[in-house]
Amino acid sequence: MFVALAALAACSGESTSGAPTSGPATAPRVTVPPTSPVAAAPVTTAPVTTAPVTTAPVTTAPVITSPINGAACAPPARGVSEIRLAAGGSEYAVRILVPASIETFPVPVVLNFHGLGSDGAQQAALSGYETLAEEAGFIVVHPTGLAAPDLPNSWQLIGDADTDDQRDDLAFADVLIDELTTVWCGDPARVYSTGMSNGGYFTARLVCERAERIAAGVSVAALTHADDCSPARAVPYRAYHGTDDRVVPYAGGDSVLFGPDVPDALRELFALSIRDEFEQFATGFGCELPAVESAIGTDVTRLAYGACDGIPDLELFVVGGGGHTWPGSPLAGVLADSGMGTFTDTVSATRDGWMFMSQQALPPASGT
Repeated sequence: MFVALAALAACSGESTSGAPTSGPATAPRVTVPPTSPVAAAPVTTAPVTTAPVTTAPVTTAPVITSPINGAACAPPARGVSEIRLAAGGSEYAVRILVPASIETFPVPVVLNFHGLGSDGAQQAALSGYETLAEEAGFIVVHPTGLAAPDLPNSWQLIGDADTDDQRDDLAFADVLIDELTTVWCGDPARVYSTGMSNGGYFTARLVCERAERIAAGVSVAALTHADDCSPARAVPYRAYHGTDDRVVPYAGGDSVLFGPDVPDALRELFALSIRDEFEQFATGFGCELPAVESAIGTDVTRLAYGACDGIPDLELFVVGGGGHTWPGSPLAGVLADSGMGTFTDTVSATRDGWMFMSQQALPPASGT
């Protein structure tokens, strides 16, 4: 269905020009004070490993046991750390913020996936999630996807069909969650996923294929319900999308980025209506249709699908006149003339999204 992504290299960092690349020597491991959510961390060289290096000696740190899985971990270093993780035959750069405000562990974790051609640091800046994490006291993680032939940094949507057989982004998500819950003292019952555009698509994929690991999800500016989507449980889920998004059209249709040689499979994906795709999740989770519609301010419509199978209403927030943008982005003013379209601050995909996700947790395993 989605065998060529290069045509999407545009908004929210989705550009092939100057796109960051991944390689064993380019992503250092470093810990810096979280003085700014958009500041780049100083670069040092470090070996590739699956466990982070911290400034605190783990031999003297108190051991904390997660109430969910009984695993013990030592309190991680505060601040921004940039590490590399090996998974699925590839290595991924990962930006992790452990706020100084956290006093006790384990804590919730938000995975925030960037758009096509962007990277973790850019997504942190676009969403402002690191500022909120400092205020609310949770770990936020901004991984960087891999580049592939004719494709900038991206996240796979259907296994390896859209990239190559040397990577497996779903395996990376598993390794990342394992890392965060065993080494960084994240709570395995409160791991959440969100993302922009290609990252919104990937969040939808995690809702479908990792329902037993993701407590809730929020997709921004893109989502799809795969034909074989069969989650292990109903997942609390919401989405935000602009009606004037020209990259991923809300009502379906050709992307403004399509060239003359766009593959049929890509054109078919973008022909899908965002509302129709979201309603497939609602139907699969036993929610009632049609949606109950309500206005928020003058430019946002909330579509709520209630009476779901043991989870809160599924919610789709439709931004009237909104572009391919992140609602409530702290960079809205800077990006006003970027060609991404109109931003809204009526709702916030970050603060409102976190408030929604933070109320959810994985159900206890059977027999516990």
